[in-house]
Amino acid sequence: MEYNNEAKMEDQQPETRLTQTKPVLNWVDLGLTVGGIVLLYILLIIGTVMLAGIIHTEKTLVYINGFCTQAAFILLILGLKIIRKWSWQDLGWRSVSFKKIWAQILRLYFLTLGINYAYAFYLLQRGFTPPSTDVYTVLFENAGLLGFILNLILAVIIAPVAEETLFRGLIYGSSRTYFGKWTAAAISSALFSALHFQLYGFFPRFILGLVLAYLYERNQSLLPAMVFHALNNSIAVTLLAGIAG
Repeated sequence: MEYNNEAKMEDQQPETRLTQTKPVLNWVDLGLTVGGIVLLYILLIIGTVMLAGIIHTEKTLVYINGFCTQAAFILLILGLKIIRKWSWQDLGWRSVSFKKIWAQILRLYFLTLGINYAYAFYLLQRGFTPPSTDVYTVLFENAGLLGFILNLILAVIIAPVAEETLFRGLIYGSSRTYFGKWTAAAISSALFSALHFQLYGFFPRFILGLVLAYLYERNQSLLPAMVFHALNNSIAVTLLAGIAG
């Protein structure tokens, strides 16, 4: 009997050691990610300024900047993944049953929609109107079919995958290790919103970031957050295209 118990303990030890040595995102990952984002934006600003002297169409510049930003996010993720030897699961890419998440996604979507409408009503009551030179006005004004397709590709396909992996998978995942779930959600949401460079849209995107962090934390997978992000952006793109005519 003693021999059997010892054998069982020996069989269980490798599994225990595997669990204990599982990689956890830490402050090094957080520092590298934030530092990488800062460096990327410096390079993107310099590149946009240089292109502005060559390309004089504002809409073309905005599209180039948008696609280059997402491409830079993807390269940053891949680069750090190789350097830090992460697996995709470490970044939150885990399978989940969509049958279990559709209801919570829809509930949270209508909740955020209500908050956004309340915020917009408050701004209108205070006499605030969005600036006419807003980047989204530029993208959707006289966009046509090609513009609509480009907006869908950028906002509905690329952005949800790249931004959720970066802001929820990396920034939220690494800061949660030290600050806890709520503070980490606030940090990742603030960065996510601030990097859209739209002052009047900071609060709605901050709330969106909190919801996306909640979805990630609840399901332990980025896929529900990606689906929510894509749903939110697809409806926004369609409505803005309809308004712009």
